[in-house]
Order: sequence, then structure tokens, then C-alpha cells
Amino acid sequence: MLTVSAAAQAGANTPLEYVDEQTGDTVTVVARPLVFAHERTNSDGGPAQAWSTAPRDYVTLAAAAVDRSGKVSYLLIGYFWSVGASQPWENARLARDPLVLQVQDRRIELAPQSGTARDAGISTPVHPPPVGPATATLYTVDLSTLGLIAESAHPLVYCGGESAPVKYELFEDRLTALREFVRHLNDTN
Repeated sequence: MLTVSAAAQAGANTPLEYVDEQTGDTVTVVARPLVFAHERTNSDGGPAQAWSTAPRDYVTLAAAAVDRSGKVSYLLIGYFWSVGASQPWENARLARDPLVLQVQDRRIELAPQSGTARDAGISTPVHPPPVGPATATLYTVDLSTLGLIAESAHPLVYCGGESAPVKYELFEDRLTALREFVRHLNDTN
């Protein structure tokens, strides 16, 4: 029984690979994205709204590789979303700003790319948030950077610029899925 459970869990981290029917590109996507959270507070340090036990803002980052006739590009697909109280204007603003990943002693600044996921070769949303709009922000990365993130102990995300960065902590640790994604791509290249 334990072996079956371990095999099922390992399968849950296997990257998804498919040919996008609309673009014709081969797309490889991490099985489970990283989810980061920021708990909103008021000026007293309590919950942002008394009726809500834990209003949170989230950033979902899903790694993807797009093979366009032999030219492979690597992306982090980001979604900014909220639970507990809607702040769509804040999420939209953060999606336009660079985001910084803190990985051990290294800061990786990622600038949002112009264009849509469709422009990059992905016509279907990749791991969209469970609530709210599924507007993706694309960040170009390379495979070695994805490997660095995958091997980090506890990555953090900072959004909102240098003057008042908002810190997002790892909420759902799915680094195993990212490690499997990187391993798969290293094995196929």
C-alpha cells in the first residue's frame, strides 16, 4: 500500500507535455505550481477586515517551456489573486511591476513581458487561480534559474517595487514538482 501511495505522489509531480492545438507548439508545464501568500493587515497589525479571519493575497507561479520548431523558451506564468476581500486594482498593479524572487542569498528580478500567453504559444490557461480572473503575467527565465529556484529551501517573492515591497511567503510548497520539471527538461535536451 505504501508503494502505491508513493508512486501516486511521484506521478502527481510529473510535468504535463502536450501539443497546443491552436498554436501547434509543444508545451511542457510543471505539474503543480508554486503558490505564495501575503496576509493583509491593518495599521494595528490585525486582519485587514474584522469579518474576515485571514484575508490573503496570492501569487501563483507556474513554470512552462514552449518548443516552437526547435527554439525553446522558458517562462514563469504568474497570477495575482486574493481571498477574503477583493483588491483587483492592487493585483493588476502588481502584475505590471517587476517581481523579485529571493532564493537563498540571491535576488532574481523578473520583469513582466509584453504580450499574452497565447503570443508565447500557450492558448489554454496554465494552473489559473481557483478564484478571480485568470489574467496571466509572463516572466522569461532560463532553465538554470528554474533549477536554482527548485533547489532553494524557502523561496520568497517580493512585489510592488523597491520603495514598499510586499513580501509573499511560500504557501504551498511544490518545489518537488518544479525539481521534476527541471529534471525532465534537462533529460530531454
